[in-house]
Amino acid sequence: MFSGFGIDHAAPPERVIGDCSPVERVALLGADYPGLRPKLTVEQGDRVSRGQPLFHDRAHPDVVFVAPVSGVVESITLGPRRSLSALVIHAESDLSEPEPITVAASTGAELRATLLAHGLWSGFLTRPFGRMPAPDATPDAIFVTVTADNPHAPDPSLVIEGREAAFRAGVKALTLLTGGTVHVCQNPGSDIVASLGERVRSSVFPAGSDSGRAGAHIHRLHPLGPGQSVWSIGYQDVLAIGVLLETGIQDFSRIVSLTGPRAKRPRLVRTVTGASLQDLIREEILPDHGGSPLAIWSGAAMTGRPASWLGRYHQQVTLMSDLPPRQAAPGHGLFARLFGAPTRPGPLVPTAALESALGFDIPAVPFLRALSVGDAETARRLGCLELVEEDVAAASLACTSGADYGRMLRHVLDELAEDA
Repeated sequence: MFSGFGIDHAAPPERVIGDCSPVERVALLGADYPGLRPKLTVEQGDRVSRGQPLFHDRAHPDVVFVAPVSGVVESITLGPRRSLSALVIHAESDLSEPEPITVAASTGAELRATLLAHGLWSGFLTRPFGRMPAPDATPDAIFVTVTADNPHAPDPSLVIEGREAAFRAGVKALTLLTGGTVHVCQNPGSDIVASLGERVRSSVFPAGSDSGRAGAHIHRLHPLGPGQSVWSIGYQDVLAIGVLLETGIQDFSRIVSLTGPRAKRPRLVRTVTGASLQDLIREEILPDHGGSPLAIWSGAAMTGRPASWLGRYHQQVTLMSDLPPRQAAPGHGLFARLFGAPTRPGPLVPTAALESALGFDIPAVPFLRALSVGDAETARRLGCLELVEEDVAAASLACTSGADYGRMLRHVLDELAEDA
């Protein structure tokens, strides 16, 4: 995979978590929260403390978004229909850190109120639609992803090491939010959630690309039926919940891997969600002797995006060389996706690779054609409600059309969510 870009041949990250260049700015990005319309509680120039509310969702005022660092609000940029583009904070390390807070979480209602008020609700994503759940919603099951989606992502066991008690506390708390099962999906090894009760179920997935996708876990263990909803959450967000419940400290740190052919020293570093990638990689770039410009991706090469900020749900930063247009293969698979898809996608040609790229028992060609023309009803009938963008990334790679099916799927999901 990705051998044409040298990503497979790049060294995996060192199995030690270290420090990185100081991050001077962090951002909350509207791209991470489909459908969000913010109601701001701060203005440009305001000083904020870590954990202080910045805005809430107009449609669901109980869903609060808070500052991941202390500092000064540098800029607030709004997009179409007053959606959020980015809220940027300039971090100030000399500001005093907030004191631990008292939290109540002995009942489902108390835990829900705590997560909503302290900015941790955004860790959950729903299926269907791939959005944050409504504050009063109850899922049929919750899936905790404790797997890596590729060899260059952080090893969850290394990230959790030494904080097992907080992780277990976070998992146990999730049982208060659902009457169903909390599925903890892990790679082979020791069972980190043993003896947490009958409603916590541990499932083992062999290492590989599918093992890191919540969609693959859900499809195998709890396929969506009519009217059903399940939530997924990453292990680092579960850790943050456990730390808050055990210590009263709001932890917005994130362990990410710096990887890719242009990474000087592939390794794991501790940073903060929303970190400026320019700050993060300041001392981490390997020169390209051919003079190719640097491409910075938040996330993995196949499922991430070109970015200036670390995405809310990303645990990897991939550094690689951009390719001049003459070296790319316009309209063909990953070349087109990484380095600019053509204005008009080419023909969708059925191939064996395309048929096997999608999975989920969905007929690939009819489904991708429905996405291509924005036929939301046909896409729904064929199974799109079980998917989010990362689930169709392999199809974008395999397809000869050069289409970005993740973007097309998001358009269809948002249309269906508005009509739900």
